[in-house]
Amino acid sequence: MTTHNQKALSGTPPESVIDLRLANRLLALLDEAARHNLLTGAELVEVTELQQLGHAGQPLEWVYFPVDCMVSLLSRPLGQRHFEIGLIGFEGMLGAGQALGVSACAFDAVVTGPGRAWRVELLRLQQLTLRHGGLNRLFIQYLYFELSQMGLMATCGRFHSLAQRLARLLLMCQDRMRSADLRMTHEAMAAALGMRRVGVTQQAGLFQDLGLIQYSRGQILVLDRPGLQRASCDCYALERSDYEHMLKP
Repeated sequence: MTTHNQKALSGTPPESVIDLRLANRLLALLDEAARHNLLTGAELVEVTELQQLGHAGQPLEWVYFPVDCMVSLLSRPLGQRHFEIGLIGFEGMLGAGQALGVSACAFDAVVTGPGRAWRVELLRLQQLTLRHGGLNRLFIQYLYFELSQMGLMATCGRFHSLAQRLARLLLMCQDRMRSADLRMTHEAMAAALGMRRVGVTQQAGLFQDLGLIQYSRGQILVLDRPGLQRASCDCYALERSDYEHMLKP
């Protein structure tokens, strides 16, 4: 997994920028003054699949608020494959702990769904967090949800089948990308699930045979969402419920 330069979308029309400032749910929860201050000087950037935005044990330079991309938080036990411990989309942010003063990333942060995100310099965000009590409270709430999600996903990886975990992942990806048409390769799914690519490919093929999804060249189209919900474990519904409970407007 390599790090790539990010492309700033400098040509975005002003009216679209206004809409995109509300496209991230955490940004939309802020009052107008705090949101304006946070995004002043921020960049709307494109992130690409498997781009690494943070490295475990290293400082984070930028904080990201996804608009229509996904970022996986990956743990890698010594000598083992990566294993997804958290998934961030338009509902959240990468760097809540760092914004509150944590010095380094606890996990690798890798893009598993390409798209756009607001990028804010960490040092500037830390200064704003000290000045705006609303930012501080929101980041603490989101960090609590993130810890809850990590515990849930660790349990899921330990006790549930690949079929259940893949169904959960596809549902979570659909929620975060707000589309039934997912730009996601089997390689990215395998990285998220900590599995060999061949196992994920076989299970995705079974889902396709059942009419739940359609897969072609890095594109996954969700055909039967209720069917995926039945195939998933309870972890998906629990994660959604936790978010809505902890981050009420």
